Amino acid sequence: MEDISQYDDDLWDDFEDDWFAPPQITYQEAVERLKSLAGKRTDVVVEWDGKQKWDGRRWRDDARVVFADADGLRMRLRSAAQLEHVERIVSSGVPLAERHAIWYPQNGVITARLVGDFDQFHSALVRSLLPRQKRAVDLEGPLGADLAGMLASTGAFHVSEEADGSGRSLRLVSVPPELSLLYNTRHGGGLSPSLELSGVSALDAAEAQKVLVAYGTSYLFGLAKAQGASLRLWDTGYRLGSRRGPSYSTKLRFPRRQYDAEPAELYGAGNAVGRHPVERWLKYYQALEFYMPRTGIPGSERNQLDAVINLAVAQADVAGLLRDQELFTTLSDPAIIQHVETLEDDGSGAPLPGSDYRTAISSRVYDIRNRIVHMKEGGGRTGTPLLGLHSREARDLAADLRLVRYLAEKAMEHWATALP
Repeated sequence: MEDISQYDDDLWDDFEDDWFAPPQITYQEAVERLKSLAGKRTDVVVEWDGKQKWDGRRWRDDARVVFADADGLRMRLRSAAQLEHVERIVSSGVPLAERHAIWYPQNGVITARLVGDFDQFHSALVRSLLPRQKRAVDLEGPLGADLAGMLASTGAFHVSEEADGSGRSLRLVSVPPELSLLYNTRHGGGLSPSLELSGVSALDAAEAQKVLVAYGTSYLFGLAKAQGASLRLWDTGYRLGSRRGPSYSTKLRFPRRQYDAEPAELYGAGNAVGRHPVERWLKYYQALEFYMPRTGIPGSERNQLDAVINLAVAQADVAGLLRDQELFTTLSDPAIIQHVETLEDDGSGAPLPGSDYRTAISSRVYDIRNRIVHMKEGGGRTGTPLLGLHSREARDLAADLRLVRYLAEKAMEHWATALP
């Protein structure tokens, strides 16, 4: 496992001195209190001898809190003003380091870091509160301050499970200081969200992390589908989260189905409007590709794609989707995206009555896939030109993005399982 304690280690040098309340006790008294708390646990050690040490850049005399069961994750106490937050972790917190999360077993709560397109999250937050807002919100202005205060106090996009009496609930909240302290992450100015999962019952940290991934992945997929917000749970494979459409109005509900984590993350990445349209299209296609082995169909990728679509999408579903005249007109026009399958119309520009378009849709998706992934000079194996990043066709991918996104959703929903 990577030593995530080294990530962003110098970011705290940029913090304002008044981010924490002024200390009421001395630094030594703060360290002694932490040592007393750590003495009640077998997995936490507070290291401090009061002597300055050279770390390669400056002299430091910070105490360090070491979590043995989290692969030696270390947290520095840089000021006595941080004591309140560090005390909470040492007294009752269990780090879930692989997901940059903290589990509080006594309260049944997990808070977890998120990565993704925060601009989309801000837009979704504004839409949920001010549906008629026409312009982007100035996060430094009064409305931005209101949004930050709402996120810090009550959270956003709250869902809860009421049927079984478990008391489980999920919401997005501003990043708590404890999370920033433990993982050395830069404070997000109040509008960088974290995930809060309440009502967690688990025997140990490994089980708690599984619960977080299961419910968190499903919740964030639902948020992406309902609001267009591209957010994902932190993973040890990430080093930095990217901060860089259509209208979403579906109601977000408490998760009842568990989605596979890998395609859910790909789906979330595809929702990031800051990405190039070709990249977004590929992310959605990779979510489809994930399920190809589950079809049990041997042979070519094309045959497996046909099987995924036929299993996950009903003929009636496709017919409903293609009732959108603008979408169908684009997909049936050979001049918009060339050298790919186009959908046959009835002569008046409408879908053929009773026609099953799933095979044609699969052919179109696969043709676009070949024009993108066969990135060789001179084009693909059959001589078809590339669908390049700077081409006119790349700018006209909106309809095909909507199509492949829809297919990815259907595949994830088809292979979802019931949450416990």
